[in-house]
Amino acid sequence: MKKITQKNFKKAFSLIELSIVIVIVSIMITGVLSVSISSVNNAKIKTTNDRMKEVYKAMGNFLLVNKRLPCPAAITKVKSVDSDYGAEVGGGTGCSGAGVYQSTTVSTLVYGMIPVRALGLANDMAEDGFESKFTYIVDKDMTNTFEASPTLGNATFSTGTYTSILTINDKPGGVTQAVTADAIMALISHGANKSGAFNANSSTQNTRSANDDEMENDATTFDNAPTPKTAVFNATIISSSADSDVFDDIVFFKRRNDFVQDFNGMFLIPCEGDTDTGSFTANTSDVYYYQVVTSGSGCTPPAVRSRKCEAYGSWSIINDSCI
Repeated sequence: MKKITQKNFKKAFSLIELSIVIVIVSIMITGVLSVSISSVNNAKIKTTNDRMKEVYKAMGNFLLVNKRLPCPAAITKVKSVDSDYGAEVGGGTGCSGAGVYQSTTVSTLVYGMIPVRALGLANDMAEDGFESKFTYIVDKDMTNTFEASPTLGNATFSTGTYTSILTINDKPGGVTQAVTADAIMALISHGANKSGAFNANSSTQNTRSANDDEMENDATTFDNAPTPKTAVFNATIISSSADSDVFDDIVFFKRRNDFVQDFNGMFLIPCEGDTDTGSFTANTSDVYYYQVVTSGSGCTPPAVRSRKCEAYGSWSIINDSCI
């Protein structure tokens, strides 16, 4: 008989040792899953930011062609059902129609989804990386039909008020810091938690967040009875917040002058007639960038004075000596 020695004896795991191994393996699996989930979320965030940038480019091209910003599309349309998913509502005429909502507190602001049809984009571009529709908020004055002969008393992209419209705030450490009060449009992704968002294949809003900052970025009390349709939302948007781990919205916004600079749209901005304090009072018309006007006021005919419309509505004197 072979003698059993310590050398050739195979010892089994004890229960304690087996438990330790299971714990170690569990920790390793949890770590791998956490990294995997984080990687997926990061990829979705990147998709969201990339799509926002592409939408902005398309809006800039739309502006150059149509000389206005697009109205929102109906946020209540269902991607898998509605053939007019992403179609602009009320373009050039005040953005009034089903699925687009005017603020009950700031009557120039309207709320809907990105009008991908008008922008020449695929339907997916109306959605963030988490498969929710982007919220698109815009000052509807900036969507009104452009005037061939500008009248600064009217409200279009080039003639309307372009300051003190949408206020964008950051909240690092819980302290509110104003980024700008002059945004004319904003795109909002409601993040991974999707609170307050409209899913691509749903006509109704997800449950709203209990987080105050996230509630600033969505709307409530959608009323389809009046014309235009209304909802409760205000002119303040939170772009980042460190108040809690709940806030995960992603916000993209632009001012009027951002559009003008980024897309070489200076030709859209007019100068106002009768603003010269000198002797140029005979010019009563508003004119666009780079146009030259003349006036015979105070001159012996055929002598005239002349000036030119420069950047952002400012005048330059070409001749002020009755030549």
